[in-house]
Amino acid sequence: MMLLLALPLAVTFYLSVRSCALQMEVVTVTESSPFGTKEVVTQRAVLGPDGRALSVCRFVGLEYFRKVLGLDAAAVQAGSSAPPDAGGAAEAVEPERATEFMGALRFTLLYTFATTPFVLLLGFALALGVNQVGQRWRPMYISASLLPFIITPVVGALAIKWLFRDNGLVPYFLSQFGISLFWMAQAWSARLLIILYGIWHVVPFAFIVFYAGLQSVPQDSLEAARIDGANSWQRLWYVTLPHLAPLFVFVTLIHLMDAYRVFEPVMVLTQGAFTTSVQYLTYYILMQENNPYKASAAAVLTTAGIAVLLVPLLVRTWKEQRRGG
Repeated sequence: MMLLLALPLAVTFYLSVRSCALQMEVVTVTESSPFGTKEVVTQRAVLGPDGRALSVCRFVGLEYFRKVLGLDAAAVQAGSSAPPDAGGAAEAVEPERATEFMGALRFTLLYTFATTPFVLLLGFALALGVNQVGQRWRPMYISASLLPFIITPVVGALAIKWLFRDNGLVPYFLSQFGISLFWMAQAWSARLLIILYGIWHVVPFAFIVFYAGLQSVPQDSLEAARIDGANSWQRLWYVTLPHLAPLFVFVTLIHLMDAYRVFEPVMVLTQGAFTTSVQYLTYYILMQENNPYKASAAAVLTTAGIAVLLVPLLVRTWKEQRRGG
């Protein structure tokens, strides 16, 4: 845990409060051409004894955190180069409106809380349905149900994109009924596709967890409830669901962590147009702005957001473990 979790987090935080730049010097160089030579004043990196460029590093404190959060006036004005939110590029540069990070956080939370209930309900419903299937056909249903989860996120997002692109299969069928909809050209539809992808991709994980849990439900308790006159709904509500409650907490914990780090569908479906996520924003800062220190600050804020989301469930789990002990 120290090697794979604590140490990388500590290094990321260390980078987020520092800033390094090449040490430059002004030199005069002589340029030769067919028309003679001339001296030109230019800048170049200062080289150390080993021939490597020297860097000057300084402690900047929370400067990059303020820039990511849009609390720095210069960062707000620089927002025109950042990935726009659903309201367009103009929205990103107005101080009184959402900053780039707050826009990304808004969609990340929307994605997280929109997908979680569907993942839990559909995964549980699918597990109940497969559990009622005969033993002969059950392996086939389980294999088919797990396919979306087996497919890598990038391939799954590409499949969704190809289905819903302007000349894709879904727009073609809709056009047969006189419905013309450009899924990739509007903010609401692009966001809807990302949310639908999230549900489609994660429901199989919830399904397999709940299906495994259903195999451990005490049959004696179910039979006793049936003898006492409980119908199917009552047996489900008073026997099965309480038995699976820890699994609902487990699936919720895992999905909250994954959903808050949503990246692949945003990258593949929209490339940051119309909507961004906190994870995509970190990638954008690192690759487009070429600023690993500001990207580290965004990564620390992402980790802090995940921790805040998980606190209620972790506290509940801790209390249950104490009672169980």
